[in-house]
Amino acid sequence: MLVQPNLAPTKKVTKMNPELHTAEAWMAATPTQRREFIAKVRVEVRARDSLAKQERLRIKEESKVVIPKKKKPTRRQRSTEAKILSQIKQYDRPTKVKNSGVTSASFLSSYEWRKVRMVALKMYGPKCQCCGATPADGAVMNVDHIKPRKLYPSLALDVTNLQILCHPCNHGKGNWDQTDWRA
Repeated sequence: MLVQPNLAPTKKVTKMNPELHTAEAWMAATPTQRREFIAKVRVEVRARDSLAKQERLRIKEESKVVIPKKKKPTRRQRSTEAKILSQIKQYDRPTKVKNSGVTSASFLSSYEWRKVRMVALKMYGPKCQCCGATPADGAVMNVDHIKPRKLYPSLALDVTNLQILCHPCNHGKGNWDQTDWRA
């Protein structure tokens, strides 16, 4: 015959806020005592969590290193090289000018050509890369295609195919010569 264990409480708990941490004490407690015990435990847990949160905030504040915010550089402070690189990247995407149109005279008045021309002028400066003449000397500067548009229409808007020449040097070079005068 099986003997059932005695589940009856060994002693009665009569306090209003008993410590009901054991199964026997819990079973012997009244429903009111159980509710009060649960409420007490919740208050203790909240207090403990609140203290832990305050401690974490205190540690965070103590360990906070104040790093001064970097001011965004003005346009004048940005390096010329960074500007040129960003402009060159912009020209890596396909352009609106079709290869068949780059050999026409209207190409030189297109927006795409004027934009690439300005990038080349900023990149190399307004100085003839053949003879060294500058606008201060009275020279008119031209942006020249090293490999001519007529023979290489795909390089018409490639900034690496451009060089700065004065008008006499550019006129003398023509589209038959492919000399690269860049240093």
